[in-house]
Amino acid sequence: MLVQKDKLPFRSPNEKGRYRRAWKESHGNLLLLFAGIIFLIGLAMIWASPPDPTEFDVDLGAVADTDQVQPLPPDVILIRVTTNQIDSAGPIRIAVYDSPESFGNPERAIIKDSLVPIDGFVVWEIQLAILPEQFAIAAYHDMDDNGELNRALFNAPVEPYGFSNNARSLVGPPTYEQTIMERPSESTAIEIRVY
Repeated sequence: MLVQKDKLPFRSPNEKGRYRRAWKESHGNLLLLFAGIIFLIGLAMIWASPPDPTEFDVDLGAVADTDQVQPLPPDVILIRVTTNQIDSAGPIRIAVYDSPESFGNPERAIIKDSLVPIDGFVVWEIQLAILPEQFAIAAYHDMDDNGELNRALFNAPVEPYGFSNNARSLVGPPTYEQTIMERPSESTAIEIRVY
């Protein structure tokens, strides 16, 4: 008894268009679209979620007491970097950049320094005269004190980090333009949160 070719329970692997037909039968485009939407929603939730405010339980009472407020030193910028990793002994490192070409490369930073946080923050005092007209600041909490920002899958940082203007980006670091600051004409203080 002969069996007709179109009555066979399986198809030949050499049959043209079988993958396209299987993709269409399983609604591959819709499934791919659904997976992409879920991925984008997840990224947006991660990017848009601020750090948990309960993690910042630093007592700033003495700093906020108006009787003890001291005027800023003349012609300086105070850079206060706060972290939610109060128990970590590693330093917070900063780098100040003067151009988009140097941004993100600590070797090309015009200023780089590190301090160990006490009660979850550190403060740098930088003379305004040594800053360019426009600059950007990057900071990270080097929790294991190895001198570099540790990264995980897809080059995502695993140590707390932050930038001037508290800039964030959905994918990758923010651009120089997002973090750029104008040199102030008088003493001022800024805060960067690393998380």
